[in-house]
Amino acid sequence: MEWAQIPVIQLGAVGVLLAVLWLVFTGRLVPRSTLEDVRADRDARVAEAAADADAWRQLYASECEAHQMTRQAHAEEVRAALLASTEGAAVAAALLTEIRSRQIGAISDT
Repeated sequence: MEWAQIPVIQLGAVGVLLAVLWLVFTGRLVPRSTLEDVRADRDARVAEAAADADAWRQLYASECEAHQMTRQAHAEEVRAALLASTEGAAVAAALLTEIRSRQIGAISDT
């Protein structure tokens, strides 16, 4: 097939003009100023999204620190409760041993 047989080439200048108009009306061909405006808007939105992401990242880091502090406080509270419970159990065991020894002593005295 030769180039001269392609329908667009046979139309000549009118075909080129129609092709350009078709590109403009479909939005595929836009002026440079419009393209720069769109790019500037896109860059502004990307910068805003990056700043927003940084803010969320900092918030996440502070939340992690707060949760870690809460976990440590809870662990210390549990340790203190277990220590008090252990001391109470040791005192109770000592009291029961003392009571038992006095009961055995009282039984043997009679």
